[in-house]
Amino acid sequence: MVLDLNKFVNMSGPFFKRSVAMPFFLAALLIFLSSFGGLAPSSLALETNYQNPVTAAPPLSVPNTPSCTETLISNYAFGSSGYDNPAVGTYTPPSGCTPPWSMIVLTFSGNVAGRQFDRETEMWLGGAMIYMGTTPEPTQQGISWKVQKDVSEYYTLFTQPEPYVIRLPNFVGVSGGVAYTGVEYITVTLTFYETSSQYPEAAHPDAVIGISNNNWIFDGGRTPVSASPVTLPRNIDSLYLELWAKGNSCDEFWYASQPDAYASANGLCGGGAFREIQVSIDGKLAGVVWPFPYIFTGGINPLLWRPIPAVGAFNEAPYVLDLTPFVGMLTDGKPHTISFTVVNNGFYWQLGGNLLVHEDPSLKVTTGALTVYNIAPEATQSVSSNVHSTSASFDFTASRTSEISGYVITSQGKVTTTITQAMSFTNDQVLNLINFLENLKGTEDITTATTVSGPSGTTTMTVTDSYPISMSSAFIIPVALFTSPNPNLELLRFNLPATVTETFDRVVTVSTDGTVIFSSSLSDTTSGQGVLAESLTNGNVLVASGQDSEHYIYSDSTGACYNHYIAAAQGFVNTDHISPNC
Repeated sequence: MVLDLNKFVNMSGPFFKRSVAMPFFLAALLIFLSSFGGLAPSSLALETNYQNPVTAAPPLSVPNTPSCTETLISNYAFGSSGYDNPAVGTYTPPSGCTPPWSMIVLTFSGNVAGRQFDRETEMWLGGAMIYMGTTPEPTQQGISWKVQKDVSEYYTLFTQPEPYVIRLPNFVGVSGGVAYTGVEYITVTLTFYETSSQYPEAAHPDAVIGISNNNWIFDGGRTPVSASPVTLPRNIDSLYLELWAKGNSCDEFWYASQPDAYASANGLCGGGAFREIQVSIDGKLAGVVWPFPYIFTGGINPLLWRPIPAVGAFNEAPYVLDLTPFVGMLTDGKPHTISFTVVNNGFYWQLGGNLLVHEDPSLKVTTGALTVYNIAPEATQSVSSNVHSTSASFDFTASRTSEISGYVITSQGKVTTTITQAMSFTNDQVLNLINFLENLKGTEDITTATTVSGPSGTTTMTVTDSYPISMSSAFIIPVALFTSPNPNLELLRFNLPATVTETFDRVVTVSTDGTVIFSSSLSDTTSGQGVLAESLTNGNVLVASGQDSEHYIYSDSTGACYNHYIAAAQGFVNTDHISPNC
């Protein structure tokens, strides 16, 4: 359920700084009086500052070999000279440490102070998209943050001069009577690590081809949008698409949307709660992506994410589709078109990414064919509704299975790649329009098995992903919070309580000729609770209270184990525990 905060909220307040509609979800009817009744404002929680963002995810592990660092931009002021003033330049390979490299690390760091939204940011190199994330919402005192990403997969782009574009659209100025003052000062560096016997050259594709031309592909409807046609090398032996996808306005919170007819009648966000991004090659459906419910640092209620952001907020990972079964139709030396359709698109999406090309080391031309093609044009969807004048409930489901197989004739012989998927989606919503109350619980379960068979044997990798999410929130505007004549007590203008828990789960198993050779398990859970209340009499914030936590657990069959739990209250970490057991 989505409504426009501008209709209800004093946008000059210190916490609500978003200009687009936002959703609100409820577990039960939350009455502000039951939580805070009878308390004077001086005794209520009031968060006014928070520490720099932190995460429970492990720091990037880098080689202990010599390295050198190149700076692309230093304290570049995004927003100081217009809304979209990208940093552009030309990257030059480092002279201090020439290839080969064992790892290449992108470091993206920034600071911002004042009043500002969370902002998306991304980077392209040589036309290929290599990073996407968001920024934290600042305080008046200022916030600093840093993200490191292993970008070794783009190795070939770093071996020669390439143009780069770094975008961070950021408005500084007055809008709707509110002054947005937060200029984003960003520094971006690349660090190159030399090789050694322990750290060989980083594995990487032979070519990286960007599909979005240093910007996003914008999809504002439910019909296909296409990237510029690409001509691929003629000796491909395997091919992958990595895709970033971001919903906007209503579709920033697509998983909280209602069916079109109900949404239209009540001024809410439509499309229902299910989204599927279909990827086609020359008009032929080649695979689908079910998006993860990313939540940026101002999402739903900014007090939820201080100082621990939601899963992946600062470094959003791309989705990867294996397109190898289609190689036989792509090595003809002709241009081919990659297109995308966002099923049930409720507003507009931004799409971008790259083709990762692996070439045969000996052949100038590879050939092949698609041999099995069992994929439905649409997922199976259903929704059951129970609608009343001021309340409603919706239960959404979706599912699909598929099998796609194709072979490539390589210098090593015939290699067949078979991809099978089983996918299921559920999303249950309970709404009450009186106080914009919503309770939401859902999950996406995706199992992908990729089997590669050739002269050297058969290897199967099975990846099982699960994206459970639960949210509860309310936007309550009671007549009065306090009835006492005490002059120190104030009338309430609005109250926004919210809770969110979301998890990224992934289990990977790899077997060769029927014997498991590797397995791993990852679970990353973030959870937040926040309450914001404002006075009717003078606009003062009466309550600004937040708590959040993250639990990151990874283990694998090599004996690796990382188990880290952090928790915070009122903007500061109060629990930080790393366990030796997983």
